[in-house]
Amino acid sequence: MKLVLFYGSVRPGRLVDRVGCFVKDLVEANGFEVTLLDPGEMPFEILKCPLHFYPDILEAPDWLVEANEKIRDAECFLVVSAEYNATIPPALSNMLDHFNMTSYRHKPLGLVTYSMGHFGGIRAASTIRQLGIELGMVPIPANAHIPMAETTFDETGICLDERVSSRILRLVEELRWYATALSSYKAIEAPPNAPQYSLE
Repeated sequence: MKLVLFYGSVRPGRLVDRVGCFVKDLVEANGFEVTLLDPGEMPFEILKCPLHFYPDILEAPDWLVEANEKIRDAECFLVVSAEYNATIPPALSNMLDHFNMTSYRHKPLGLVTYSMGHFGGIRAASTIRQLGIELGMVPIPANAHIPMAETTFDETGICLDERVSSRILRLVEELRWYATALSSYKAIEAPPNAPQYSLE
C-alpha cells in the first residue's frame, strides 16, 4: 500500500526529524511503501502558481510533476506536523496547496501532531483536518497528539513513551483499514462529483 508522508516543519532544530523518523519506520514496518515529501528539503517557493494552473504542464518543474504523481498514485496520506502560533505551519499549507485536488481526492488522511508544550499540536490538527477536507481527503477518526515531544523522542527518533507509540500504531492500523476500504470500493464504483483538473 502506497503512502505519502508529509512533514510540516522547516525550523532549524525541528522536532519533525525525530517524530517523523519514528513514524516513517513504524509505517514501513507495517507494510506501507512510503514517499516522504519534506518542505525543508524540497524547493517549494511561496505559492504563486499551483501545478494545475500551468498553461503547459511541460513548463512545470520536473520535481513538482513527479511529486504530484506520487500523491496521485498513493492510497493514503499521513501528516507529521508541529504547531506554529496555534495553527498549521505555513510551509505545510504552502506545500499541500501546490498540488491538484484530484490527486488527493477520496483518500484517507492520518494526522500526527506534536508540540513542546502540553497540547500536542491539537489546534494545528484541527486546521490541517479542515484543509484536508477542502482538498478532498478523508480524515480518519484516530489521532495522535504528542505533548512534550522533545522528551518523548530522543535525538535518533526512538519513542520513549509506550503510550505514544501505541497511539501512533493504532492510527496507522486505522489508516490502513480506511485505505483498503476506500480503494476496494473505488474499484467497484468511481467516486461521484470529483472535480477535474487536467495535467495534460
